[in-house]
Amino acid sequence: MEKTIQIDGKNINFRCTAATLRRYRNQFNREFLSDLSKLCNVKEDMSDFSFEPFENIVWAMAKTADNSIPDVQTWLDSFTDFSVIDVFTQLQDIIINSLKSKN
Repeated sequence: MEKTIQIDGKNINFRCTAATLRRYRNQFNREFLSDLSKLCNVKEDMSDFSFEPFENIVWAMAKTADNSIPDVQTWLDSFTDFSVIDVFTQLQDIIINSLKSKN
């Protein structure tokens, strides 16, 4: 599934496929679904909370849609105004739909 979101005045394409999960694992040596599960189960205790998994998931989805996207740090630096939580929230529907069984 694909979606276009405007971030900092730029239209950014996002895509979530099976390749997104592999790209995430290869890039970050972490499991997409494990990190996603942790994000969905954030409790009131935010002492160990990190935005990094949000940033990484959003980047992996953008990279899946557009292979010319640079590394995470460079890509995030290209935006003046970037609310990773707002972007992630807008992407939840395509994440969920891409992970649902079609059977």
